[in-house]
Amino acid sequence: MPRAPYLLAFTVTAFVTFAPAATAQETEERSDSGDLIVLSGEVTIRRGDQVGEVIVAHGAVTVSGVVRGDVIVIDGSIDVGGQVSGNVVAVDGSVTLGPDAQVLGDVMARDRVRADPEARVGGTVREGAAFTFRTPIELFGPLGTWLAVAFSTLVLGALLLLVAPGGAETVARVARGSPWASGGIGIAAFILIPAVGLLALVSLVALPFGLGLLLALAFLWSIGVAWTAFVIGRAIWSVPRSGWLALLIGWAILAAVLAIPIVGGIAWFAAAVFGLGTMTLAVWRARRTGGRHRPGGRIPPERVIEVPERREPQPMITERAMEQEGTGI
Repeated sequence: MPRAPYLLAFTVTAFVTFAPAATAQETEERSDSGDLIVLSGEVTIRRGDQVGEVIVAHGAVTVSGVVRGDVIVIDGSIDVGGQVSGNVVAVDGSVTLGPDAQVLGDVMARDRVRADPEARVGGTVREGAAFTFRTPIELFGPLGTWLAVAFSTLVLGALLLLVAPGGAETVARVARGSPWASGGIGIAAFILIPAVGLLALVSLVALPFGLGLLLALAFLWSIGVAWTAFVIGRAIWSVPRSGWLALLIGWAILAAVLAIPIVGGIAWFAAAVFGLGTMTLAVWRARRTGGRHRPGGRIPPERVIEVPERREPQPMITERAMEQEGTGI
């Protein structure tokens, strides 16, 4: 399998992932119209400038210009003196609204919300807000969904690799040797499993089975995505090198692709189908071979090989010893 595309994708992923972290330690003033995601640092939107979404993990945000999306700070404060078309959220911090502040969405903060009487807010204002596990998806929107899917895939892949390291290597080997068969079986499973679950709902006896099968679909598809991430990583970081690093490489590449709008949904579907098919094919071959890997899935008949009994070597009789023996006679 050619490695150049995977290495290129991994390089792009590493740049996209770590480039913001390298520049986030300094105060940033943004004037472009793109989104801004900062791990740690202060962000200033100057008057007359426009940006998209503003998300800061640790730091502070000052908005004097226009933000066409949301302003979200995980740990830090937000000072709004301009216009925000979305929500203003300080998960663990405070929010200050100046006299020229205009927020079309909601304003939420774990700490206090200080608002000038002239500030205008289109939604609700909540201070001391309690954020639950659903908060990232509700606040971040598509980004929150991507974070949830990416994190869940990494955790699930790590659990699979921890519980069945040999099975993970088998799945990667099957994917490398039979990619088309894995994809075909995955498509069949993607169609047949929901169909069987729906048919089971018609029968009163099989109703619990049908419900359980349909409820397990999301988990099965997530397992398929996790296996695909490991397969991608193993294509780059091959045996006998660390399987954990292979999983991390494959996950980083797959997570970067899933972050692309529209393309991410198609990629998730393809990863779920391929991973599910590869897992099914690997389990089927393992059952046929009794857990032993054989090319083509055939096992030669067992043969009993008799090993001769090991004997101690006898000392050689030299010519001199024979003369002494004859003399004695």
